Amino acid sequence: MLWKGEILLQVGARALAILSALTETPGRLVGKRELLERVWPDGRVDDANLKVQISTLRKALRGCEGLIRSESSLGYRFLGETVSSDPYLDTQRRCFLAPRLLTEPIGRDDVIADIASLLKESRLVTVLGPGGIGKTTVALAIVHRLADTFADETCFVDLGRIARDDQVCEALACALDLPVGEAPALEQIQFALQGRRLLLVLDSCEHVIDAVALLVEQVLTFSNEVMILVTSRESLRVGAEFVWHLEPLEVPPPGLVDPAASAARYPAVQLFMRTAADVSDDFAFDDDIAPAIVEVCRRLDGIPRAIEMTASMVGTLDIGEIRRSLDQRLSLLESDRPVGNLLRHSLLSTLHWRCDLLPFNERTVLRRLALLTGAFTLDAAVAVAADDVTDASVVREAVVALANKSFLIVNHQISPPEYRLFETVRAYAASPREEEENAAERRDRC
Repeated sequence: MLWKGEILLQVGARALAILSALTETPGRLVGKRELLERVWPDGRVDDANLKVQISTLRKALRGCEGLIRSESSLGYRFLGETVSSDPYLDTQRRCFLAPRLLTEPIGRDDVIADIASLLKESRLVTVLGPGGIGKTTVALAIVHRLADTFADETCFVDLGRIARDDQVCEALACALDLPVGEAPALEQIQFALQGRRLLLVLDSCEHVIDAVALLVEQVLTFSNEVMILVTSRESLRVGAEFVWHLEPLEVPPPGLVDPAASAARYPAVQLFMRTAADVSDDFAFDDDIAPAIVEVCRRLDGIPRAIEMTASMVGTLDIGEIRRSLDQRLSLLESDRPVGNLLRHSLLSTLHWRCDLLPFNERTVLRRLALLTGAFTLDAAVAVAADDVTDASVVREAVVALANKSFLIVNHQISPPEYRLFETVRAYAASPREEEENAAERRDRC
């Protein structure tokens, strides 16, 4: 889009590039070859494409068509006057602001610094982890950390708002403020990103992972200056990808000598304390309640979203009641707050949504693995999950797939590697509702 007096020109990226070339030096004849090389650097078009874009510009000018004059077969000339644009408006056109970071992340300083440094060396980094672990928060903190590096050249795309693979390119085109529908979205994106040093953040990609992987590969191919930060529960599995596994917040170990003072040094407890203080003026962290809070943070696996949701109940529930309620599986994680998108605000709803996306075999194996507590090997998983229908090879493939999708924690430091379910995932997978839905799906398949 471009303002001209009282006219708002709604044109595509190529038409805008042609207008920019013509108005750089008003009155100068700009040859066709110069325009073709500037707007289509790959050289795979002819004069007909140029005529189409010129026609589009003239139609958009509405009554000022004569400002663009054709010079026989030589080229085109802009006959109007130009003035220096407002630098602020230029910045607004180039700036694609990420959402504000409402609170500072706790316990993530080193992670944020390391990923920010890594992005300067590697062009594609995927922040990987289960729902609620804080991937988006870390990504936003990285964006703000790199504000000086990328200045106003940052584009944040929330893919959690789309449902289908074919909407991925359109979402990016919209985030880049490109008109959608005039030309193939990928072609628009390619032209818009050409020659620009830009940080592209693709947030919440797991449900459209194949389309995102294809898009990322193409962007990396046609642009040398675009850096890409991805957040997902599943890796893209493309050649240039560096995967950063985001760990839960550290929780205190058992047997603290000085409960309050010692526990307060751990990020999971610090997050609980901050959230509780925000909702309750009377909240005070002392030796009496420290053990209960530490136990809650452990039971919630150090997952920031789960800790925040639980701590937010301090204003209405005693910490002892909260700890006892955790024995009722995930009842505390149900969110009854009026929100626009419950999937983004309730950990339980997120788990339900994610499990719905799993193939039947993976859902079945996940439910059976919920019988295991603590760490287990692949052989132990086969022993528990295999049966006459789901044989050992199916279980092994399912376990690997569940680990790749952040349903399982993998410890590669020992041999053979050990797996472990997040407590919240284990509780959900073992819930009666999940068992009933698996049974219903099994009947439908018969």
